Amino acid sequence: MTSSPRTVSRNFLSHIRDVVKTKRTRDRERVFVLEGTKPILELLRSAPQHIVCLVVTPTFLERQPPEVAQQIVSSGCTVHSCPEHQLAQLSDVETSSGVLAIVHQPTWNQSAILAQPKIFGLYGDMLQDPTNMGTIIRTAAGLNVSALWLAPHSVDVFNPKVVRATAGALFQLPIFPHTSLEELQNLDCVIMAADAGTSEGCVPIRAIRSIPARTVLAIGSESRGLSEPVLDAATVRFTIPLKPGVESLNAAAATAIALFQLSGLPVEGGKA
Repeated sequence: MTSSPRTVSRNFLSHIRDVVKTKRTRDRERVFVLEGTKPILELLRSAPQHIVCLVVTPTFLERQPPEVAQQIVSSGCTVHSCPEHQLAQLSDVETSSGVLAIVHQPTWNQSAILAQPKIFGLYGDMLQDPTNMGTIIRTAAGLNVSALWLAPHSVDVFNPKVVRATAGALFQLPIFPHTSLEELQNLDCVIMAADAGTSEGCVPIRAIRSIPARTVLAIGSESRGLSEPVLDAATVRFTIPLKPGVESLNAAAATAIALFQLSGLPVEGGKA
């Protein structure tokens, strides 16, 4: 569109509030809210078809270089104008940047991923902390993880706090929520479990010299760790040795270390 942004209606403001606040609305409409100038402009450049609409304040457009403002109004996306105080009420951040987007949730083809001969995947076992989840998604995308599978009762990956912590990585990593242990075992992959180091047969991560061609790393929450059924299903259990007196790492830090270490190992010829 090339015309000026349309004034946002009260009903649409209420709708945006529902998308921000409730998983039910996000799931029903298959959308989520993206905030922040940088991730929104990057999405406008790379994949504008994912954007349902933009909501901007008048001062936001005034602050942008002319070419950026023109990019927004000529993007083909519906652009709504909203007073700053109303956008601040919708925003999930303390200080709004003056722009938010309603975005289509990405969809992924699990069959196509599983058809690949080599898989380096990640399984989150009831991860609940939004910031940890977002950081894990960002890390996994950066380390070229094949996909992330999540156990039932994990935090919603389209929760605004998760979205913010991903720094735009939601469109770079296939994610499959509500994956049971039985479904995980049917992926035809070897499960490698990050353990606290108390179970029998657990080895230091540096003792692992290679990984199977189809591997899924299982990670649990900091408070609960991995559930016993997931640990029992694992072919390999490993720990990240820490200095005495340091109890544990949070899930995001443990995942980053494990993914970096394992992704650099030689790949075996097939499933172990």
